[in-house]
Amino acid sequence: MVSKVSTLNTDGVGAVLAAAEDGSVKLATGVPGYPINGIFASLQSSGSICANWQYNEKIAYEMAVGSSACGERAIVVSKHVGINVMSDPLIISATHGIGAGIVVIAGDDVGAELSQNEQDSRWYGKLAEIPVYDPSTPQDLYDSIFDGLALSERISAPVLVRVTVAVLNDRSDITRRKYTAEPGKLGRDIWNYTMYGKHQKYLKEGWSAASFESSRSGLNKIVRRGPYGIISSGHASIPAAAIAASYRMSHLTLGFVNPFPKNKVNDFISEMEYVLVCEDVAPFLEEHINSPKARGRMTGHLPRAGVLDEDNIMNAVENILKDRINPEIVPETLESRGFAKSLCKECPYKPVYDAIKMLDAPVSSDVGCSIYTANPPYNIVTVACGLGSSISAACGFNKKGVAMAGDFSLLHTGLQSMLNAKLHGHNVLVVVFVNEEAAMTGGQKIPEVTGIIKSLFGDDCSVNEAEGLTAENVYEDLKKMYEEPSMKVYLVKGLCVKK
Repeated sequence: MVSKVSTLNTDGVGAVLAAAEDGSVKLATGVPGYPINGIFASLQSSGSICANWQYNEKIAYEMAVGSSACGERAIVVSKHVGINVMSDPLIISATHGIGAGIVVIAGDDVGAELSQNEQDSRWYGKLAEIPVYDPSTPQDLYDSIFDGLALSERISAPVLVRVTVAVLNDRSDITRRKYTAEPGKLGRDIWNYTMYGKHQKYLKEGWSAASFESSRSGLNKIVRRGPYGIISSGHASIPAAAIAASYRMSHLTLGFVNPFPKNKVNDFISEMEYVLVCEDVAPFLEEHINSPKARGRMTGHLPRAGVLDEDNIMNAVENILKDRINPEIVPETLESRGFAKSLCKECPYKPVYDAIKMLDAPVSSDVGCSIYTANPPYNIVTVACGLGSSISAACGFNKKGVAMAGDFSLLHTGLQSMLNAKLHGHNVLVVVFVNEEAAMTGGQKIPEVTGIIKSLFGDDCSVNEAEGLTAENVYEDLKKMYEEPSMKVYLVKGLCVKK
């Protein structure tokens, strides 16, 4: 069923492509975003995989379910916050059952470099009751996807592989394999069970099989040296390994983290006097361990947020005998970071933002380029929760507000909010920026949305070209629309200057 193919020197992105091709994946879906854009560009270069961006993560995952049901393996690629959007079908599919293997690759943004938060995707394994891999090297990443496809088919549920930018940028030799087993289709027997019965069946058969695989996985590796140990997962294992070697500490690296390999971890801890738990970014392992011997992010030995480096780990090792450390936490500000992101100098929409500032109304933004107007010199954004959220948020203001939305944001989840606002008669002014690309996430092309919006709003939608606009004439138009007691849409078209 599996044979060795060759050795390849590659980074983490190349490891994903190699595993997908060697695992006979036929469909790759996903949504643009940091840090996973490079993965999808690589998958699109494959001659054997149909790979296309979708407009939101729920759609992307549902396509994978359809592919799986018909007997073709699929990979879904998303940044961490996109898993939130995907979560409905993702969680349900575990007990619903699938056919061919599905691997979800979740790109976590440790340190929130280009995201709204630094949430840890591993928690979705607990919520959805699905296997989670947390690889630390390109080889482990390859093996996680390759083995994950097989396990997915065995338990009839998706698996999740968590990656970070550090893992994707790392480079090493990987050993490739070829998976020759034919995938199955989704069987008709699932319809013999109630929803409760499906969950019972999955826990009895699928989850128990996943637990067995976790307990014996070669991705969970031990190096024994001394009576003090480190337990790590993900790319945090790299600096952890360096410190473990320097201090002659034993080291347990976990690449298969859910179901949690409890017996392996407990056996390791029983041999140690103390253990330091190193992981990005939440205390996922640490909460599972819950031992008085354990030190980590929860005990203050390591920073509670952000990327771990050798200095962090070395300091924790040197204080490992202490039960708890109470470090001073100084939240990062724009000033302490030393820079604030801003609109491009030649952005064609600046007159519109200037006019919105003159309007002096509460403003809801999506998390595209408009979010930069939360910073000086504009300071106009009241709230910005997520992609596609601006219209709904503005509908909740206690006075008429302004919602700023890009065309990609609308296609992602904003159109539902726009339709909901219209059907419920909300009094809101929506400013739509149309440039026919996902400018913040790599410039992926998207279709024209003007026709859709005009069909919904007719004369209540004003269509404008950005070229030649001034703040004064835009302000006059917006002021008139704002003063009318009904929902209005100001749509402005321009070309993104970001290259």
